Amino acid sequence: MSRSLRKLLLRISQYGRVRTLKVLHVFNNEKFVNQYIEFMDLNFDYSDHFFLIIGDNKGFEIKSGQNVLQLTKDIKSVRTLISKMNRCDKLIIHGLSNPNLVKVLFMLPWVLRKSHWVIWGSDLYYYNFKDKTFKNWAFEIVRKTVIKNISGFITHIEGDYDLAKKWYGTKGDYHYCFMYPSNLYKDYKLTNELKNTKRIIQIGNSADPSNNHIEIFEKLALLPDKNFEIICPLSYGDPNYARFVIDKGKEMFGDKFQPLTEFIPFKQYLETLARIDIAIFNHKRQQAVGNITTLLSLGKKVYIRNDITTWRFCEEHGLKVFSTNELQSLFKPLPQEIKDNNQKKMMEQFSKKKLVNDWKNIFEGIE
Repeated sequence: MSRSLRKLLLRISQYGRVRTLKVLHVFNNEKFVNQYIEFMDLNFDYSDHFFLIIGDNKGFEIKSGQNVLQLTKDIKSVRTLISKMNRCDKLIIHGLSNPNLVKVLFMLPWVLRKSHWVIWGSDLYYYNFKDKTFKNWAFEIVRKTVIKNISGFITHIEGDYDLAKKWYGTKGDYHYCFMYPSNLYKDYKLTNELKNTKRIIQIGNSADPSNNHIEIFEKLALLPDKNFEIICPLSYGDPNYARFVIDKGKEMFGDKFQPLTEFIPFKQYLETLARIDIAIFNHKRQQAVGNITTLLSLGKKVYIRNDITTWRFCEEHGLKVFSTNELQSLFKPLPQEIKDNNQKKMMEQFSKKKLVNDWKNIFEGIE
């Protein structure tokens, strides 16, 4: 780092040192940010936490608040980000997929000693799935320096923490937490009007190519039993890939294929999940855990790949899921004892009380 750049960063770090922040949370603008902020404000001291949201409301509209600030890409926002990172006692980084945030952290190595990374999935698996270009190779060197020196890692997927150690040589502490209210146990009862006359299958959770939709479409097309409807959430992700999936789905299944292309309120989405009989998630990495845990809470039959960290997570939590390699058993009824056990485990291990306690332990453990 050049001497002039160091002087600039030190000057910025002195900006606004009047008040020290206890815990600073930094997010990209994502769909569950509002719910998390509300959860924190209701269960912890409002004055102890400040939330910086990177990105405007083109994604999701962030509710305003005294302890909430949205940042754009201008130099003033960068100065604010650096200032608050320097002023906080502890920094919680919710997802490490924003390249500009990674670069700022690289230039502020002293901040990493008080930083904890909430692993989302794509931010970790960039290691395996990045395009092999010189630019990405160089950026990965920056990422490795940042990740290796982060103080702590927050996730309920211990296998992801193990991969961080393997890929980046980190020695930071592991903190178990199932992270967000979207992962809470859901107790939703089907009404008579919602009960299905045919089996409804959910495929994937977004319009991200990592869902590998077409591979599952091709397997379903070979099944002799065609008495099913496909629901495919595509409101979030790559619009071009979404159109591709919709075209293939309509071509292969006609009116049986129902894409969800618009964001809907959480309660309405929960009603949609309650109608699902079977869900198939064909990701080759940890992803869609919120969807998976919600569906297990609702007593649904869930298929995932058995070679990813999510499979180990389900085993460790006593949750029964099925392998995408065994779709020939797709329409075999889920035994009541498995359904009951999944719901019981979810109720015990993914309660609001447990989530509050997980975060409480983290905040107390990093003080």
